[in-house]
Amino acid sequence: MEFPSTRGTRHGYQSQFSPVLEAQVKGNSPFADLIGWMQSNLDAPLDVPSLAARAGLTGRTFHRKFVTATGVTPARFVEAARLDAARMLLSPGLSLKLVAAQVGLFPHARLVEAFERRFGVAPRLFRDMHAEL
Repeated sequence: MEFPSTRGTRHGYQSQFSPVLEAQVKGNSPFADLIGWMQSNLDAPLDVPSLAARAGLTGRTFHRKFVTATGVTPARFVEAARLDAARMLLSPGLSLKLVAAQVGLFPHARLVEAFERRFGVAPRLFRDMHAEL
């Protein structure tokens, strides 16, 4: 499965892909519990060695099985989950630094770069667009 791009097809706030929702649809995934833990711990180190250890697998085996189960690499999954969470946190008007820390995309310049790449809009602009809603 190819990781869908949202560039040029929808506005920045209209995601076509949510790794969490996709994983929940695949509820029989061997990584369902791990994905739930990841969602609750986005500010933790979520690299392959850490996730593999948590899953009781070697890094290489974890990576292969995770891609098979979810259709995306662990790194892409984690970034997408963090960005989806950041998008939700931006709406209430939290500072970019606080949002970046809460979702594990710090320093906040990393959040800005990843957010713009995924949604095609800067996080500040996204927040401003939703301030009136």
